[in-house]
Amino acid sequence: MNGLDRTLAAMAANDFFIAHRSDRFDPVRFDLQRSTDPQRAIQSVAEVFCPHRIVHHERGVPLDFRHSSARIDRTTFNQIAYGSAIDVVIEEVNRAQYIFVLPLRGEMHVIASAEARTISVGDYMLMGPDVPYQFIHEVEDSHLAVSVPRRMIELGDECYSGPGVGIGPEPMTDIAGTLVDYLSFVCREFARGGVAFENATVRAGTEDTVAGLIKAMLNSRAASASPTLSPAPVHVHLAEKFMDSHLHDDLKIEAIALAAKVPERTLHHAFSRFRGMSPIQWLRARRLECARRDILASAGHANILEIANRYGMQHGGRFAIYYQQRFHEKPSDTLRTARFPRAGSNNLPG
Repeated sequence: MNGLDRTLAAMAANDFFIAHRSDRFDPVRFDLQRSTDPQRAIQSVAEVFCPHRIVHHERGVPLDFRHSSARIDRTTFNQIAYGSAIDVVIEEVNRAQYIFVLPLRGEMHVIASAEARTISVGDYMLMGPDVPYQFIHEVEDSHLAVSVPRRMIELGDECYSGPGVGIGPEPMTDIAGTLVDYLSFVCREFARGGVAFENATVRAGTEDTVAGLIKAMLNSRAASASPTLSPAPVHVHLAEKFMDSHLHDDLKIEAIALAAKVPERTLHHAFSRFRGMSPIQWLRARRLECARRDILASAGHANILEIANRYGMQHGGRFAIYYQQRFHEKPSDTLRTARFPRAGSNNLPG
């Protein structure tokens, strides 16, 4: 039995494998919950994931809910077992995390995008933040759920820019296997009390590695899903080049189409097909990316309204709304990150 198998077997046998092992102060936050109350179970899980509801199918059989968790900065690691036949229903979309789910014992069923699948030991899934889910749990099943902030996946170097639909249940292969190997190391360290994670550089590196492997999984999936896409036509590139060189100007679609040397309707159709958005939406996204770069480069001393105006957005409130929709954080959050960067991190997007 290799190290990974031993770790998973130990976690399957002990639902509190990653529970706190020491009473001394530790920068890694540990928590352990056990309850027969469905509302307490909902509260415990919602604190680290998202709002949801529980449908309890065996009213005469109480829950034996167990939740052992540890947190490294913004990433959480959770062993969860309900000990009863219940459904967990997640209806909210545009959630703040991607969640890697690894069965440890038994099997559960998941319904997503009108498709029902079974996930058991040896499988994995990656919950996307824009998909509703229903999980059907049996009495004996348990799983590991690792929550990574959405902005860590969709921002920064080699970011993932596809739809937030995640990856459905499937056998573990390739990058997913590498991620599970790494998670086994992290969980063994938690079982020892998380001493290595007292070091800020180690914490930052661990969190970035988990996020990086999830990005790699998603990008690999996106590349294999669309191998036959044709390159964008010349007029799309001409329009992008023109918009890129006039980010500070008040641009109208007429001027963009003129620079691209095609009618407006042709340009709209091409951007919709090859970029998945309109030319004006592309321009806004590019301006927001540059605004974020300027905020991060300011070391926390930027005037956000001045930067918004610089990129043609005169209404500060509207700029903040667009910014939060794209980056899942407020401009002021980015400014705070620039002022107090995490040790060992590179906040500037590539």
